[in-house]
Amino acid sequence: MPLDNVIRLQDARSSVWDDVLSCLRDLLPANGFGMWFGNRNLTLDSIEDGRARLVASNELVASWVDGHFKEALLSAFRQVSDVVDYTISVSPDSLASQVQEFSSAAVAPVLSTRTEKEQERAKRKEALLASFYPDYRFDTFVEGESNRIALAMCRSVAENPQECSMNPFFLFGGPGVGKTHLLQSIGRYALTYETAPTVVYRTAEQFLKDFMKTQNPDLSRQERAEASAELRRTYEDSQLLLMDDIQILAGIGHGATEKALFQVLQARVNSKRVTVFSADRRPSEIPSLFEGFSRFDGNSIAVSVPDLITRVNILRRKAAALQIPAEEREKIFQWVARHQQGNVREIEGVVAKLFAYHDLLGISLTLDLFKELCGSCDTTLPTASGKKAAITISSIKEVVAAAHGISVESLTANTRVRSVSEPRKIAMYFCRQLTKESLLNIGFQFGGRNYATVIASIKAVEREMRRNPDYAQSIEKIRQSFSL
Repeated sequence: MPLDNVIRLQDARSSVWDDVLSCLRDLLPANGFGMWFGNRNLTLDSIEDGRARLVASNELVASWVDGHFKEALLSAFRQVSDVVDYTISVSPDSLASQVQEFSSAAVAPVLSTRTEKEQERAKRKEALLASFYPDYRFDTFVEGESNRIALAMCRSVAENPQECSMNPFFLFGGPGVGKTHLLQSIGRYALTYETAPTVVYRTAEQFLKDFMKTQNPDLSRQERAEASAELRRTYEDSQLLLMDDIQILAGIGHGATEKALFQVLQARVNSKRVTVFSADRRPSEIPSLFEGFSRFDGNSIAVSVPDLITRVNILRRKAAALQIPAEEREKIFQWVARHQQGNVREIEGVVAKLFAYHDLLGISLTLDLFKELCGSCDTTLPTASGKKAAITISSIKEVVAAAHGISVESLTANTRVRSVSEPRKIAMYFCRQLTKESLLNIGFQFGGRNYATVIASIKAVEREMRRNPDYAQSIEKIRQSFSL
């Protein structure tokens, strides 16, 4: 291969890549550019025959940039060079690229070559990994509009806990939407790739039991003191603490338990140790929860009920082993996804029925046969069952996009074309009106737009509604579709 056909890294840094980044600054919202293209998260290695080879600092940056900024990146390249395509690889310095997942089969042969201290450490690590659900990993989590921001934040915490911008960080959402999956994925990743020296995963119920030992009147003073010291060692000293379902502590024992947890949290924040909680609501919305937690409402990110596309992808992932003709399988998945608008656990229940009908009954499923067998299944539309689907950012995007005859994906595109920018403003307006999402989260869900952009979009819609009665009527018509 002739050397003059290749632009090497040093030249690319000084010329083409600097020009590309300059273009991207104009194309992207400031926080979107800073988060994904700043701090050398993405670099240019070489250009060969019109194809750029990019290197991402980690897997999250690679997947996010390629999934969300591909058109903007290609546009920037075309403006300053003859590049027409690119590839992204992950830097060999990425922790996930260097370290393999642990398994009991792989650990045993290695132990004999380690020192006694190293062997003990490896055994503790293996035991901790074994305490997590084996299927709860980032690579088994199905990403969608309803959980994309939460997933990105969780991966960021897992990969570099010391740089966590939200501490404590709260994941909130209804039952069965994937909070425990994400929480345990953080812990598994941090342990496997050793991004945190110590990791503790506990449910709120386990914390309650540990705290009650410190208050047990049947124990001696010395025993209670030892229980208190153990509680501090477990919950305060770990570099990364993950706690599930903290809402169950609200009001227990006249608030003593949650106050004890808050004291743990204060000690951890003061020592810059990262804490991740999950709950069914934001801290300020949990009745009787100690008021100190509500200070961190701004550190909350929602995990919502999966949208249609995500539901189909979940079905594909969970039922991949089913030996059903591809055409019939897709028909079944599409039908179930449109009728089953519940959480992930409910979708998994339908998958279990699919396996039962296919394997236990020994029949080859078609859509018509599955509909007949599922006569008693909970796969009815919300309007038929009397239930109204929860309004989420994803559902708002779907409704607004359909009302304007555009795709949902275009609402996150980096374009100022009015046919797209106007529906995007309207969608942001409804997200603020009909959900409890923060302005920061709303901006992230629309292509990484910043706080100021979201505020400006909402005010623009409100201003136009006051000025133009026909516009106001069209907005009201869309609003009514959410209450059907």
